[in-house]
Amino acid sequence: MSAPTDPPSPHGAPSDPPPVDRRPKPPPPTVDRRRVLALGGIGAIAVLGAAALTAPRPRRLGEPSGDESLTSALAPYLAGHSRVGIAVLDPDVEEPRLAGFGTDDGEGAEEFEIGSVSKTFTGALLALAIEHGEADLSDTVADILGEGATGSDIADVQLEELATHTSGLPTIPPSRLPLTIPASLLRKDPYAGRDAEGVIADALAVTPTGRGDYAYSNLAIALLGQLLVRLVGPAYPELLRERVLDPLGLAATTVPEVPANLAPTARDGAAVSGLSAAPWTMAGTAPAGGIRSTPADMATYLQAMRDGTAPGASAATEVLRERSGTRRTAMTWHHLDLDGEAGTVIWHNGMTGGYASFVGWNRDTGLGVVLLTDTALSLDEAALAVLAGEVER
Repeated sequence: MSAPTDPPSPHGAPSDPPPVDRRPKPPPPTVDRRRVLALGGIGAIAVLGAAALTAPRPRRLGEPSGDESLTSALAPYLAGHSRVGIAVLDPDVEEPRLAGFGTDDGEGAEEFEIGSVSKTFTGALLALAIEHGEADLSDTVADILGEGATGSDIADVQLEELATHTSGLPTIPPSRLPLTIPASLLRKDPYAGRDAEGVIADALAVTPTGRGDYAYSNLAIALLGQLLVRLVGPAYPELLRERVLDPLGLAATTVPEVPANLAPTARDGAAVSGLSAAPWTMAGTAPAGGIRSTPADMATYLQAMRDGTAPGASAATEVLRERSGTRRTAMTWHHLDLDGEAGTVIWHNGMTGGYASFVGWNRDTGLGVVLLTDTALSLDEAALAVLAGEVER
């Protein structure tokens, strides 16, 4: 699940994206593509592990459906993908435009893992807790856990640091690497079996490094989500349903946490090698990447975020940290100034072992895009081309 990485690594250390030539063409090699916008995807280990063990077997793009102009325009950017869900928000069109490849009807009802785009929902929960007077960005781990944080090196880490990836926490706790790496190589969920209490315990045992510097961390956002549960309850799936999903009518968006809660229709995704990858439900790490949704639901969510009507919409637009002259971090969302006068994009992408995603909008033009795929292959190039206005649609 991932903003630009160099190339994907277990720790997902991001870097600024190089200039992107967005003219329609076959995508460059997979690892190079993730230099565009990778935030340190949760799926990086799985993707690289599978690629190392198997010869590449590019997938074929499925049959187009839905909005024909969108499928025609985006097909050149989607080599190596198979099932893709697409939603575009045109500023002068009230309803989202929906399309797809290999989907049943192109109406946005297909389910996908959204990976690290899940972090934006956790950011919305933080923004809502602040609005309700239940939390403050300056609250520390010790303020919330009390004696449970005694002696921990992260006791004084603030919620703002967790939400902006500046806490010094690694993306995966060192104690979990011996289990995480084998699971990833076998294309299974590397976060399975670690519940909310386990995530908190893992974080408390870490000695942060580089605190204050931006370093993308799945562990930090997972901890943030579980701290919010400690503050306001109930458990993360119910809290998200109550405060964000139900108010927006996102009935098809779920947080299964464990495989037993998956819908009977849930599908495996595919690693970049083309081999099947098991679903990632992620247990206690779900606040960082365990949400499943549809293009139609994500279009509704993105539209409400863009328009400022979504619960916790301030999470996306309130900049908390300046990273560079062109990049800033909000409450789990990222801001990127495009080249020239193309505008500023507010966005997040994601990747699991078998899926990838991109959700964002151009703040200056109002143009928005949702891209979801069941292949662990970056969608950033296609999404940026849309948001920069370089795709004829």
